Amino acid sequence: MSETTPFPERVDRLIDAWFRRVQRHAIPVLVLAAAAAIGCAVYTVRNVRINTDTADMLSADLPWRQTQIQYQREFPQYSDNIIVVVDGATVDETRDGATRLAQALAAREDLFAGVYYPQGSDFFRRNGLLYLTEAELQDLSDNLARVQPFLARLGADPSLRGLAALLTEALTEPDAPDMDLDFALRRIAATLQALAQGRHARLSWEELINGKEATPEDRRAILVTRPRLDHRSMLPGGPAMRAIRGTATSLGLTPAQGIRVRLTGGAALAYDELNTVSLGAQLASIGSLLMVALVMIVGLRSGWLVFATLAALVLGLLFTAFFATVAIGELNLISVAFAVLYIGLGADYAIYLCLRYKELSAVNPDHRDALARAARHVGGSLGLCTLTTSIGFFAFIPTSYRGVAELGIISGAGMFISLFVTLVILPALLSLRRPSQRRIPGLRAPAVLQKLMAAPLHHSGLVVTAAAVLAVAAVLLVRHARFDYNPLDLQDPNAESVVTYKSLLASNGKSPWSIVALARDANEARAIKARLQDLGSVDSVRIIEDYVPGHQDAKLAMVSDLALSLGPDLDDTAVSAQPAPTAEATLKALHALRAALGATGSGTHQELGAQLDAFIGDLERSDAAGRTRSIGRAQQALLGSLPGRLAALSASLHPRPVTLASLPEDLRARWVSADGRHRVEIVPRENLEDAGAMRGFVEEVRREVPHATGSPIVYLEASDAVIKAFIQAFTYALIAITVLLWVSMKRRVDVILVLAPLLLAALYTGAATVLIGMPFNFANIIALPLLLGMGVDNGIHMVHRFRTAPPEDGLMLNTSTATAIGLSAMTNASGFGNLAISPHAGTASMGVILTIGILVTLACTMLVLPSLMGLLYRSARA
Repeated sequence: MSETTPFPERVDRLIDAWFRRVQRHAIPVLVLAAAAAIGCAVYTVRNVRINTDTADMLSADLPWRQTQIQYQREFPQYSDNIIVVVDGATVDETRDGATRLAQALAAREDLFAGVYYPQGSDFFRRNGLLYLTEAELQDLSDNLARVQPFLARLGADPSLRGLAALLTEALTEPDAPDMDLDFALRRIAATLQALAQGRHARLSWEELINGKEATPEDRRAILVTRPRLDHRSMLPGGPAMRAIRGTATSLGLTPAQGIRVRLTGGAALAYDELNTVSLGAQLASIGSLLMVALVMIVGLRSGWLVFATLAALVLGLLFTAFFATVAIGELNLISVAFAVLYIGLGADYAIYLCLRYKELSAVNPDHRDALARAARHVGGSLGLCTLTTSIGFFAFIPTSYRGVAELGIISGAGMFISLFVTLVILPALLSLRRPSQRRIPGLRAPAVLQKLMAAPLHHSGLVVTAAAVLAVAAVLLVRHARFDYNPLDLQDPNAESVVTYKSLLASNGKSPWSIVALARDANEARAIKARLQDLGSVDSVRIIEDYVPGHQDAKLAMVSDLALSLGPDLDDTAVSAQPAPTAEATLKALHALRAALGATGSGTHQELGAQLDAFIGDLERSDAAGRTRSIGRAQQALLGSLPGRLAALSASLHPRPVTLASLPEDLRARWVSADGRHRVEIVPRENLEDAGAMRGFVEEVRREVPHATGSPIVYLEASDAVIKAFIQAFTYALIAITVLLWVSMKRRVDVILVLAPLLLAALYTGAATVLIGMPFNFANIIALPLLLGMGVDNGIHMVHRFRTAPPEDGLMLNTSTATAIGLSAMTNASGFGNLAISPHAGTASMGVILTIGILVTLACTMLVLPSLMGLLYRSARA
């Protein structure tokens, strides 16, 4: 072989010799391939893992990642949590339910390393009043002084009869204690109405004691759990989440009982995201395989060729999965899409070989010789395409975007695996029998299509000019492309963890998207707080010293006076138990209350009177058993939460002075690390789902505290790193592909022919994202570098055919190469299009952009590239 023989011709000869050797040993090759595939499948299933941590998708060497890692090392209790959000119909139910749930989960030490619910701890139950302002404490004292006689009476007779008698006395006795009866009567009437309608009903004694209606924030409790995650499992958070839901159900914390328990936090978000990603990947892989098979059935018109191609595709996919498991060890939320990418791209090589093989076997009686000739014709371009496509994947390896770099390693290697399968296993299969000779559907039949195919040759100047005009318009549009920094937008918007997390983001003062800073000691923590607390974007700044109440001497004196005014009997009322009144006694007391209400003209009294009439009527129409049950339900609805409120009130009347040393250990550990570093939390004033609000908050805080970290900083820094990685990868891919084409192609103009439509397609795709309103994100930004690597194949095949076997009439679209390119694009679009139906929004957006990019690249290859060739063709003929 002469050293002056062009590289592509040398490759073609080597492939020809290889193919003939494979054909002679077809059966052993197939047996070995099947055995290897089974072994790879078993190993992969047993060892593959999925990492759902989005932070791990970027290099740990980045400065902001180093800060984040240090913070997580100092305060590990803030990582991988499951946040339990308890929303109740009343404050009473919320607090009681959250306390019971926290106690039950804390007992499950096999599943939880800790459960943090400070409101339910003995410390805050005893000292909670000290955290009120003096004005708030005075208002509470005044209101408690007014209701104290009522609480004492109810403590003596905590029954429906006792409540009715108490209200009757308040309405009829002139010297009855001063109390806002209208508020209480409205609440009692609403409870009875809900009970009559079969809805959940519970009177809030917390509201009656405080004398005001509770807000939705008051009726919400938040528990923070630290699950023991089993990272050997595909769903590490699954056991803990199932335990939380099961425990809540067993405790009666259900919507039917007026309480909704929802899960969010890092571990819950990862669990839901992994579920949607896995489901989406499975659906997309199956759908991709089916759609690719359908396209090949239509395009190849040979059951044998379709079977051989699909068999080779499945084998290559198993080999690639095995490589991913061995080389990387785990899949991330982006690299999990490698299967769909392989199915779409792996079919390309088989399609080019099969179409050329079928075209040659139609005129060659020796189908084995036709297969060898087909391999020699397309083998060199397939090898070059493998290099260019893998470059598109490998271009991300030098960047800091580790998540896509891993996808690049897997999919780039997958292209070489696909080439190996195409050059070894597929020819072994195809050599076993001749394909059917039904005509391949070309692009010749319809007259309209004939005119369209001739347009690039006869109107090449017009096509090129139109492409240039569109390119100018696309440049103007691309300037408005944006990046979505919010990782929540990548997930299923209907997932419970996502919906719950967003509701917390919108809540004032409780946003989980806060910024944190580490201080060396308490003095530095106080200094940081002083610098930040007056910033416009900051709602509050918290340090551990904020948990030491101010003005404690005055507050302790006020609580002491309150305890004296409530009297020593309050503790007894909290545990008072008396024989239940008879149904007749209760009915008599209800009649007396109804009569007292009828003596007044108040609208509130009439409203309660109407509800009492209905309730008394039901009681009188019921038998003894039914009457007892109805009274029991009403008593539970009206008085069920009273004992808990009295117990809590009694506990709060005996506070002790609070110092830093007396704070609970679990609270201290959340603010001071083991080596003495202090945590400073900066809470935003605005909802950070707004990109401008988040960036303003981050920039303002970091001007004062450059070493800060937290979710807002991580998300913005991550988006900047990803955008930089995209620019680097696109640049690396373009340079590498250009150099490779320059070295491998004899004519330098051919490099331009291949790259020009490719760059146009990338520009048009970017403009399309603006037109459809789809921003780039952490998942779909990989599309353009990948399209660069994939789309260059079309140009290589088209230019290769133009140089080696040009059509006599110059109509490149009338060749089997053009048919193969179109069929290949359809298989890719069919494969990637299935990603668009994934419930994971990030994966779906990647599918949409890849599909658009493939179709745009096909249009540029079929119109712009033949037009450029047409100009060369006419010049050559002239």
